[in-house]
Amino acid sequence: MKNSIINIDKRHKDILDILEKNEHMTTLELAEALDVSLSTIRRDLHLLEEKNDIIRKFGYCIFNFDNKLDNDHSGPVRIKQAIAQEANKYIHDDDTIFINSSSTALKIVDFMHAEHLTIITNNLKINYSLQNANYNYVLTGGEMRYPKESLVGDVAINTISAVNADVCIIGCNGVDLENGVTTKFINEAAINEMMVKKTTRCKILVADHRKIGITSKFKIADVSSFDYLITDKFSSDTVLEEFQNMGVTVVQVT
Repeated sequence: MKNSIINIDKRHKDILDILEKNEHMTTLELAEALDVSLSTIRRDLHLLEEKNDIIRKFGYCIFNFDNKLDNDHSGPVRIKQAIAQEANKYIHDDDTIFINSSSTALKIVDFMHAEHLTIITNNLKINYSLQNANYNYVLTGGEMRYPKESLVGDVAINTISAVNADVCIIGCNGVDLENGVTTKFINEAAINEMMVKKTTRCKILVADHRKIGITSKFKIADVSSFDYLITDKFSSDTVLEEFQNMGVTVVQVT
C-alpha cells in the first residue's frame, strides 16, 4: 500500500511537471508520456482537478498556474513570447510607448527591434529586461507595490497624464464582453486607464486564453477602447468574434 501511494504521488508530480512545460495536453498524450492506461490517467486527473492543481477543458487539461506563488498568472512563457513578438509589429521607429505592470506586456521589451524608442512604464521589473542603448527608459515614479514591483499612486498618474504616447501595451486579469477589461488591483486600474486615455495611435491589449471571458475586480476600460487584442489560439473563437464585432482587431498567435 505504501509503495502504491508513493507511485501515485510520483505520477501526479510527473503529470504536473509535464503540464507546466506545455500549453495543454490531452488524456491520451499524458497516458502515452507516462506509459500508463487511459483509465489510470483519468483517475489521476480527477484527483488533481479536485485539488485545483489542474484545469480541465473540453478535450484537454492545463496546469493551474494560479497555484504558483511566484507566478503572475499570465500563462506559459512560450505564449507570452509569441504575444510579445506579435505586438512588436505595431511599434515604429521613434515611438513613445506605455507599458503597464503586466509581465506579458513587459515581455515585449525583449523583442523590440524599432529604433529610438521611448518606453514609459510603472513596472520596475523592466530593470531585469534586455536594454537597448538607443532607447529611453522612463519610470513613472510613485509608491512601489510589492512583490509585483509596480509603481502606483498620484505621482505615477501625473507622469502618465503629462505624456501623449503613440502606443500602449496593456495586460490585464480579465477581458469580458459586458464588464470590459479588468484588473485585480484598484490602484493599478487608474494607472492603466490613464495609459489608454493618453495613447494617440495604437492601443494594444495583450491577454492569453485564461483571461478571455473572465471578469476581475476593477475596470480599466471597455474592450472597444482598444484597437487590437492579441491572444493565443486556445481562446474561445465565439467570444473573440464578439470582440471583433465591437471593432477590435483580434490576432491569435500559435
